[in-house]
Amino acid sequence: MYYVAHVVLVIVLVTPRVGQPPPLDKFLGVIPRRDFSSGEERFGCSASGLSSSGTKIVASPPSPPQLPEEAIARAQAGEEDSPSPSPSHSPQKVEDLVPVSPAQEKSSFLRARLRSKLCSLREIIAFQKVPDGLDDVIAKMRHHSVPSGTRLFQQGDPGDRMYIIESGSVDIVKEDEEAAGEEARVGRYQPGECVGHLSLLDSKPRAASAIATKESVLWSLDRETLQDFMSKGYEQLTMADDGSSDEEMCVLPREVFVLSDSTGESAVSAVRKTISQFSHCDAWDMCNIMTYRFVSSEKEVKHVVAQAQRTDAMIVYTLVDGNVKETLVTEANDRNVSLVDLYGPLISKFEEAFGTKIRGTPGRKQIVDQSYMEVMDCIEYTRKMDDGVNPSRWDEADLIIVGPSRAGKTPLSFYLGLRGFKVANYPIVPGEEPPEQLFQFPDKVIALTIKPDRLLNIREKRMRQFGRTNTQYSSYDKIVDEIRQVDKLYRLNPTWLVVDTTNSGLEETAAEIYRHLDQKGATMGGDIVARQMKGFI
Repeated sequence: MYYVAHVVLVIVLVTPRVGQPPPLDKFLGVIPRRDFSSGEERFGCSASGLSSSGTKIVASPPSPPQLPEEAIARAQAGEEDSPSPSPSHSPQKVEDLVPVSPAQEKSSFLRARLRSKLCSLREIIAFQKVPDGLDDVIAKMRHHSVPSGTRLFQQGDPGDRMYIIESGSVDIVKEDEEAAGEEARVGRYQPGECVGHLSLLDSKPRAASAIATKESVLWSLDRETLQDFMSKGYEQLTMADDGSSDEEMCVLPREVFVLSDSTGESAVSAVRKTISQFSHCDAWDMCNIMTYRFVSSEKEVKHVVAQAQRTDAMIVYTLVDGNVKETLVTEANDRNVSLVDLYGPLISKFEEAFGTKIRGTPGRKQIVDQSYMEVMDCIEYTRKMDDGVNPSRWDEADLIIVGPSRAGKTPLSFYLGLRGFKVANYPIVPGEEPPEQLFQFPDKVIALTIKPDRLLNIREKRMRQFGRTNTQYSSYDKIVDEIRQVDKLYRLNPTWLVVDTTNSGLEETAAEIYRHLDQKGATMGGDIVARQMKGFI
């Protein structure tokens, strides 16, 4: 992770599963143990940190733990409580007395919020690396609505749960060694932050107590659910971690809300591309980007802005409805929320150039015209010509992509198909003679190459997905020989465009192909720029 810490803590969770437990360093980030006496360590899992800098403030003496509703009812009815536990049993912890709301179905919005908060928890890398398992974790999180003064956990107790604050606030207090019976506040958690996760991880007693200072709504995750998630996710994480990359993964320092009156895909793409330009980090984890699609009312806008204010999120929006847009700007200014109008300046320039205003109709649908149908034909052709199928129809192709297995032929073919190209692709296999049609259209051939180390990495991951290892397909020596034969074939056909996909994504590879075609002045049934514009870009 990008955040730097000074102390590496080795953490072991006791798991009931049979066999060797997974090495938890695969799952856990660098976790400095909080020294509550200094007040210098940051709390919480969001980038906004604490509202308190750790100044020592004397709090009121701890109030009795809030009892569950059943205990309150028994007391009001004059019933006696159950006998105290015998010495052989552990006394009930404060944490066990926090009221728990009945299980309820979580909305898609709430699930997205909880997923974002879990992803941003820097100390548990598995939440970012094994996101497929988060749905089960979120389903088991419990809802708590607690009054002000509720003690969530007590200093010295074992930690069994972590909490995400939806609303309200929680103070962290520590027993004052100088004044018996008093507690000093060392920090405060606000909505969107996590509390209590460190003891959940390292199995050490709580280093401080936590008290709700307002009526608060919380979501909790228990130790057993976290252990189960880690155990199940260990194999996936091991498969994903090939040990060949030293890239440093960075979590966004604050959440980004993408607000759109349509699908929001173009806005999300723009945000991702912008973030990737910050080169101080090798790779960015995008789990903190939340997309609100088809937003069409002032009520929805107000709700999103309120959420952004609580979590200090930035809003990037693409709205064309004047009234909804005005409400968004007004609400954001009133709540001091950062706001970015992604397409506003561009629209203004076009309105100025055209001498007219846009319609302001949100979510305008794709027009089914001749261009649309041509793109559909390109997609259908590309689907039927995948993986060397039916070379007798390659004369219809705009492009023929060749290369070794797993070099990226199929994804690139469909990417170009969506942009109005008919694309065939063929895998070059050592010892197998390519079809004669490949050499009949030399100006159409795009030859992909890739470095052996990178191809080895991709193939090993592919084989692990099938539970196979030590195959000839993923043998380094075989791959080196295969690339050598592929490069020899390319040298014998100098008119083919050779593109290295080792460190290129789909968009970069496609851009290289566009540049080549433009330089050649290719028409391929029409102006090349016009063909590009017909696609769903």
